[in-house]
Amino acid sequence: MKNAPNPPLSRFRCSLTPEQEQGYTLSRAKLTLRFSPLVLLAIIAMQVYNLLYAFFYTKGQLHTTASRVYTVLYLLLVTAAVLALLLGWRLKIRMPDSARQILQLQAGFSFFLILWSACVTVYDQRTSQDISVYLIAALTLAMLACFTPLQAALIYGSVTLVLYGALPLFQPPGTDNYGVYVNMTLMAVMSVFICCYRYYLERRHYLEQQIIAQQNQALREIATHDALTRLPNRRFLDNKIPHWYRRCAARDAEICFMMIDIDHFKQYNDAYGHPQGDECLRRVAWRLEHGLVSGQEFLIRYGGEEFLYVGLGVSAPQSQEKAEAFCQGIRQLVTGYSDQDSRRVTVSIGIYVARPAGGIPWAEAIDRADQALYQAKHNGRDRWEVFPE
Repeated sequence: MKNAPNPPLSRFRCSLTPEQEQGYTLSRAKLTLRFSPLVLLAIIAMQVYNLLYAFFYTKGQLHTTASRVYTVLYLLLVTAAVLALLLGWRLKIRMPDSARQILQLQAGFSFFLILWSACVTVYDQRTSQDISVYLIAALTLAMLACFTPLQAALIYGSVTLVLYGALPLFQPPGTDNYGVYVNMTLMAVMSVFICCYRYYLERRHYLEQQIIAQQNQALREIATHDALTRLPNRRFLDNKIPHWYRRCAARDAEICFMMIDIDHFKQYNDAYGHPQGDECLRRVAWRLEHGLVSGQEFLIRYGGEEFLYVGLGVSAPQSQEKAEAFCQGIRQLVTGYSDQDSRRVTVSIGIYVARPAGGIPWAEAIDRADQALYQAKHNGRDRWEVFPE
């Protein structure tokens, strides 16, 4: 089998078609909806604990400026997390149309969380040069959030610049921030690198999964379809007919089987050659398949010059009308090079309409249609016969 050309895969770039972009966005949104509520609930629980601790530590008075500032910061984060949780729930109802908005909400909340951690870090400078809150938040979001490279560069770059200017405002005069600036810069660069690496790695993984899925689908098509006529084959029938039978049995509906055979096909093949015989089979398959109701009627290449029609919910009178239409259609079919060409074929058809709820096995139902086919051939061909009840 000749493989279709794959979309370009490279180490630093992973291009997706518009359809693949939509699929990738949807997959990321689904992943976000699966895990973000847990993260948001954890954030809410941590900030509720901090609020309770602040009230307990100050005996509910919040008499210091620091306790009031931290309380406001905790409340802000709790409020933002609750709003993000509610908005995520509303957007989930509108999936898949809201996939892009879900990723935008995640990026927006992540930016707020990094900015919040920077504010806590800046206010901590009154008593120490500790920047661990910002470092932990920056690294955690780089590993969990879904940022594009541009978003990552803008968010981490802007927050780092804000910290450069804001840290000295809350520190004692003459504080040496060289080591702090180096750590913040390294963390920003590392976080952006992690975001970019994850972004391209996830896109590449998605694209490779799509390629594998397409190849598997192509293999399934080859395994379950006839190469000459492109009709479903016996393997397709074996896989599907138990489901069709259960479906009709559950609805107490009938299922029609027609065994269709091209009359005197061996003589046709011997007279005109195998290439013309193959073309005849393709044209007969096309004519028989034309007009079938998708999902309800199926035409299967049963073997050689035989075709099997399966109609779900097709009654006995309807099956006879369809069989007559099949015979007339094939009589009018041109199998040669033009309308003036004398090459024509006819078909014989055997009909059996089963009621799966009655308990008759599908293999026996097909066998009865086959017996009716032999009766049609015995009675002169170019006709249809119904299996006698």
